[in-house]
Amino acid sequence: MEKIITRHRHLDQYPISKDASKLIVGTIHPHNHDTFQLPFFYGNKNSIWEIFADAFPSLLSRPLTVDKILSFLKKKKIAVSDTIVACERQASTYLDNDLIPTELNTALVEQIKNSNIKDVYFTSGFGKNNAFKLFYVNILHRKITPEIRKNRKVVVDDVFGRKVTLHVLYSPSGSANVAWSASKMYRQNAHLYKESKRPVYDFKVNYYRELFK
Repeated sequence: MEKIITRHRHLDQYPISKDASKLIVGTIHPHNHDTFQLPFFYGNKNSIWEIFADAFPSLLSRPLTVDKILSFLKKKKIAVSDTIVACERQASTYLDNDLIPTELNTALVEQIKNSNIKDVYFTSGFGKNNAFKLFYVNILHRKITPEIRKNRKVVVDDVFGRKVTLHVLYSPSGSANVAWSASKMYRQNAHLYKESKRPVYDFKVNYYRELFK
């Protein structure tokens, strides 16, 4: 089977702002960008932008556009990036397991140094080709400890010239809803959403609202 080569389309176009205080980091977009809803990070399904539109409707209104998202990110001092510059794929899917990273975004380290970022939020965690794992293990060359897995975060104080906390988010993707519903955090709060028609989604919106308020 012929390998599919994907190069990131947005990293050079949308560098990390020096004014940013928070950073959201994923892996790389799917290969078939022609089918994306928007030509931007997470633009294939807009999952995270739909969540932010519901969490902060006065700052991000529908219909979603790249300009509206950029304005929202600037107001909230949030930057967006990814860990993979280029990869090979066996199939043109969005799944991290189906890709082989060939070039990592090592420039992230200097970009974080040269910003005001104090919190980095990874949209996937500790598994194969997940965003946190690629950054922490493959770029920073550190070991993921049981404590990091338990707490879903770690403070790094010897790389960026200041303390920066790396967080593992619960994924914004709709395909992660089963994992959300099984999480301890959701189960502890499920009673608050028993009248909701979309309890997991509504919980997800509140989760992201609290993190990025």
